[in-house]
Amino acid sequence: MKTLYNVGIYCRLSVDDASNAAKARNYIPADESTSIENQRELLSKFAMLNGWVETKTYVDDGYSGGNFQRPGFLEMLEDARKGVIDLILVKDLSRLGRDYVEVGRYVDVVFPSLGCRFVSVLDCLDSEGDSSDMLHFRSLMNDYHLRDLSDKVKSILYSKKASGQYVSSYTPYGYRKSDEDRHKLVIDEYAAGIVRRIYDMRLAGAAYGQIAAALNREGITSPRVYWNQANGKGEWKSPSLWTYATIKTILRNEFYCGTVLMNRFGTRSYKDHTRIDKPEAEWIRRENAHEAIVTVEEWNAVQEINAATKRRFEGRQPPTPKLFTGKLMCADCKAPLSAIAETQRRKNGTSKRYVSYFCSTYGKSGRSVCSWHRIYEQTLVQILTAEIKAHAQAVTLDEASVVERLKRNIARYDAQRLADVQQEVSKLRRRVQELEAMTAKLYEDKYAGVVSEGTFKVLAQKNEQERLAKAERLEALLSEINQAEQETAAIHNWAAIIRKYLNLRELDRAAIDELIDHIEIGERTVVDGQRRQDIKVFYRFVGLVE
Repeated sequence: MKTLYNVGIYCRLSVDDASNAAKARNYIPADESTSIENQRELLSKFAMLNGWVETKTYVDDGYSGGNFQRPGFLEMLEDARKGVIDLILVKDLSRLGRDYVEVGRYVDVVFPSLGCRFVSVLDCLDSEGDSSDMLHFRSLMNDYHLRDLSDKVKSILYSKKASGQYVSSYTPYGYRKSDEDRHKLVIDEYAAGIVRRIYDMRLAGAAYGQIAAALNREGITSPRVYWNQANGKGEWKSPSLWTYATIKTILRNEFYCGTVLMNRFGTRSYKDHTRIDKPEAEWIRRENAHEAIVTVEEWNAVQEINAATKRRFEGRQPPTPKLFTGKLMCADCKAPLSAIAETQRRKNGTSKRYVSYFCSTYGKSGRSVCSWHRIYEQTLVQILTAEIKAHAQAVTLDEASVVERLKRNIARYDAQRLADVQQEVSKLRRRVQELEAMTAKLYEDKYAGVVSEGTFKVLAQKNEQERLAKAERLEALLSEINQAEQETAAIHNWAAIIRKYLNLRELDRAAIDELIDHIEIGERTVVDGQRRQDIKVFYRFVGLVE
């Protein structure tokens, strides 16, 4: 009996396809068979002619064949794991990918392990047929095409850089690409005025943080957000802030006196896109490559100030991680808190070192955005130690009561709700099995001549639509049950861990890592003449315990 397959159609079109590039430039007519629409139409007809059920189509438009982290491809793999599809259909092998090692691994190992048959139409390749012997040879040729294309692109880019053309997608703050020539930069007068002001402030003796604070107080848009707005990229998710690091980068960039350094970075290979630093001998340096915003004399004077500042800090030990490093968060802006050690001198002549934490946004913005949210480490240790011991004592005295209280905090936890869900899951499983059996019987009746081709298609499609809807609902309910079970198990896990700290004497980093996910620190306020500061401790596994 012929197997009834649930087909997953996969279509991919790369921005590097020669036909796509030719179409964009009107050099030659585009190869219509390469388009997503025509790939889908071809594969849909092929599936119908073979009597397979076209279950789902996966599309990756504009993704390279050398990269397998494509959304459509990953979704297809996930559906194959869930059993939604059991046959993967592509136009040709290059649509699956151009890395012959990875293509071979997926076709020989991954797809069979998922119970998936693989068919490439134009290559006449079928993982269940004798034609699979040619698969690796074709895949190797596709990989060679990808490497050859990569070498040609790199050669063209290097020639453009050597001739003085600007090829980067992003332009430094203060410049924009010319409307007449996209490889030429011209000055953006507004942003250039801000750059000149930054250099003037530095020459006048202002520190990086002071410059950032001045710009933030005036509400001047930061370079990242300004670029997005100028290029129609919409609103930037992060706050529009000038930071210490941004000012430092602008004041150390030789680009602003007309000199450009190119070809400083590359990738490991056409398969591995990890960025690497190239040897200085391969750099391309061009002076007077574009109009300068500051003079060479101004730039050199600023570099002398920068160097003098750097020398003052030479010899200092780098900051070491403190007890709560990485665990504290500003309650208002959600930025991590930074640690600082300071020495306080007493009236009797002695001194003591203290560690405190403050909002990193406040520090990076030159104290112009957010606020201190400061807390001393010693104070936080006392508060946290007392709270941990209190929770440990509560669990020791009546663990069942504590667990039940924490369960009620879980939105998904409802005993009656879970019982109803379990009952519905049983019904859905039975119905899905019934539908699968009905489809198999329809297929037998079709080949026995009991039902016509048209009737078969209508009934099979109706059954499949219902089966997919039921399967989707079943998956959602199973996920809900699994989530509730995981959260309940996490509560019991937390109770077992916290119990160990009943007699906690000294809070160390090991205990913090085992117990604490993060701690939110609020700003200190004065209420009725008394100081207050909200501190919320979020524990691992259970979150906020109230």
